[in-house]
Amino acid sequence: MVALNAPVTFADEGARLRRLTRLLFAVVWVVPAAMAALQRSVVGDASGVHYALGTALVWQGASWMLWGAWSQVVLTLVDRVKLDTARLLPWVAAHLGASAVICATNVFVIAWLDHLFGAVGRVTSYATAVRTVLVDHLDFQVVLYWAVVGAAYMVEFVRRYRERDRAATALEQQLASTQLEALRMQLNPHFLFNALNSVAELMEMDVREAQRTLTRVADLLRLSLRSAGASLIPVWQEIELVELYLQIARVRYGQGLAVDITVDPAAVDDLIPSFLLQPLVENALKHGLAPGHPDQSIEVRVTRDQGALAIVVEDNGKGLDGLLTTSGRFLAVTPSVDGLGIGLTNTRMRLAMLYGDRYAFRMSNPPGGGCRVDIRLPTGTRPAATPYTKAE
Repeated sequence: MVALNAPVTFADEGARLRRLTRLLFAVVWVVPAAMAALQRSVVGDASGVHYALGTALVWQGASWMLWGAWSQVVLTLVDRVKLDTARLLPWVAAHLGASAVICATNVFVIAWLDHLFGAVGRVTSYATAVRTVLVDHLDFQVVLYWAVVGAAYMVEFVRRYRERDRAATALEQQLASTQLEALRMQLNPHFLFNALNSVAELMEMDVREAQRTLTRVADLLRLSLRSAGASLIPVWQEIELVELYLQIARVRYGQGLAVDITVDPAAVDDLIPSFLLQPLVENALKHGLAPGHPDQSIEVRVTRDQGALAIVVEDNGKGLDGLLTTSGRFLAVTPSVDGLGIGLTNTRMRLAMLYGDRYAFRMSNPPGGGCRVDIRLPTGTRPAATPYTKAE
């Protein structure tokens, strides 16, 4: 049994388009049949004889609806005889043979209809009707056949183009998703390496604190695995990750590290890339601050600002070493390779892949010293409301 909400595949769409095409090719002949019947009834034939509308509809309807049946044969032939340069001669032979059979049959059938219904106004022999139709209508029947063939192949090419376009789009999305996941997973061993180094240092000084730190590392990995399947997670979930990370970081930086995290209640459930804030905080610790120094601070702010999500990570450390330059939507530092680091490079690549040019990223030196990172993201669909609770 097919599920009601089963996804529509490329094959499903192709089959649906084929059914629609066959239906359209079967009923489109009603239009010329009705016009020809009206002409016979209102204007009359070449001799000026007028026919009753009912008689004209049956006569011309039967003549034209022949193509409703023949078009199904042509569509089947188009499906089975592919048009390509490698098989051009078989393709030409198949359609020449089909056109000869169909057009000859139509001549005899139309002649019989003309003989049958034309006798209402004048007496003609079947042989005369065949000659008349052969002279007057054979070329038109041939043109109709090739017109149907051309229309059928046009629909077939459109169907193939749509399938290839959708397949290419799906492949592009899958590739982007794979690249995003690879970039996100790149952060995990990078962070884990730093965290385990901190634990190793503690093992010689405070075993109990080392155990507590390992527990926090496990909690952080558990939270990161919870969002492993999603490129975007709610702000509150990202804040949980950052606070656990900072608890681990305090092992190295001591209690002299002050942290202030402010989240606008209106932005708590907004979606942001997973592991967006942690690399920014890590960059502030690694490149701006120094372990053991007093009066060091990191401030994280997430607010709604004019329909966008504004994210700020600021420290009071030594600031940027490079020169500020403008590049596209960025105002960023141009340092050495080590200056930008894995975290920030990774973050900018992920933002570009997720948002294109609909975001802004800026690094600057505030007047009071330190480094400030400003990010603006478009706000999107919000998930079900989940209360934000500060990680213990």
